[in-house]
Amino acid sequence: MKNRDEVVVKPLEIQVVNDNFEDAFRKFKALVQKEKILSIYKERQMYEKPSVKKRRKVREAFERKLMTEAREQQILSGEWEKKQKRKELKRKQKHAEYHKRQTENQG
Repeated sequence: MKNRDEVVVKPLEIQVVNDNFEDAFRKFKALVQKEKILSIYKERQMYEKPSVKKRRKVREAFERKLMTEAREQQILSGEWEKKQKRKELKRKQKHAEYHKRQTENQG
């Protein structure tokens, strides 16, 4: 029988392509963040009393509710769409800069 606090660990693997360590490292960091490895590690470094854990969970739920309400307000006011368009534009600019650097490095 497994202990409910037991963590199942699977190895993370990123391959370095074309000797581009920076890209591989960036992908590795993103994968670690996505898998929440560091947050789980930090969480388990210290014992958290059940009462403290309950208060933290209630506070986190309250903060999520506030964020949801703020997002709904932004959607109603039209600010959300503007924000998403700015993010998309920024992402496209970064993408273009990355490809420009790649072609310069190859040429």
